[in-house]
Amino acid sequence: MNRRTLISIGFGLPLAIAMAALALAIAQPAHTAGPLAYPDLRMAQIPDVAINSTGSQLQLRFSATIVNVGAGPMELSASRSDAASSFGVSQRVYDTGGDSVLLPVSGATLAWGGDGHSHWHVRDLENYELDRLDNGSKVGTGEKSGFCFFDTTQFRLTLPGAPSAQVYAPGTVCGQNNQAATSLKMGISVGWGDRYGASLPDQYIDVTDLNSGNYRLVATADAGNLFTESDETNNTTWVDLKLTLNHKGKGNGGNRVSVIGYGPTP
Repeated sequence: MNRRTLISIGFGLPLAIAMAALALAIAQPAHTAGPLAYPDLRMAQIPDVAINSTGSQLQLRFSATIVNVGAGPMELSASRSDAASSFGVSQRVYDTGGDSVLLPVSGATLAWGGDGHSHWHVRDLENYELDRLDNGSKVGTGEKSGFCFFDTTQFRLTLPGAPSAQVYAPGTVCGQNNQAATSLKMGISVGWGDRYGASLPDQYIDVTDLNSGNYRLVATADAGNLFTESDETNNTTWVDLKLTLNHKGKGNGGNRVSVIGYGPTP
């Protein structure tokens, strides 16, 4: 081996080691100081169930609260190059040391609020359906499809890591009043929930063509499993109802709802 060969090895070996280290760093996710703390989305008990008549339509209205009982917050992060582009959506997951990683979310889409709100919604974070109780056949689906989620309701602040005050608050999430936003976030803290009241736009199922009888109203968080959770098997709850529907009368006269059973709650 001559001197030229030795010099070549002397320069080449450190360069090869450096390049290998760089490639490894690019291939690996960002270092985290501890285990990742994933959220766990669930649906609280469904309250405020009532029949509302618009004169031409019978609506089964209800309130729904999606809650996070996991070890870490449920946070969505979205960005795009300009106002004419579509958002790329990621889920930010924190570790026990306070660092975080971004997990790309395939299939998640955002839409500008179509229910009178001036903010961005993520589609299908919650799904509602109405089934016949005797045979399980689906007879209706929820009208609401998009959700801007943030901390609206204290649910279980005794959970480890649950903040005592809102972290994701109105005005700081969902690109409020800014349709041209190029980045935004929304989220639900540990121990908190996002409540949609029965009187909000599209918070109902059309029951105009149904007959009186027993039905199951089902609410599911992240039915498409778009987001990563610590438990994907506990996202559904329901309430069993006896509906008395008066199709001939105007107003709400003769329309009644009785609760006959509840499904699992967090």
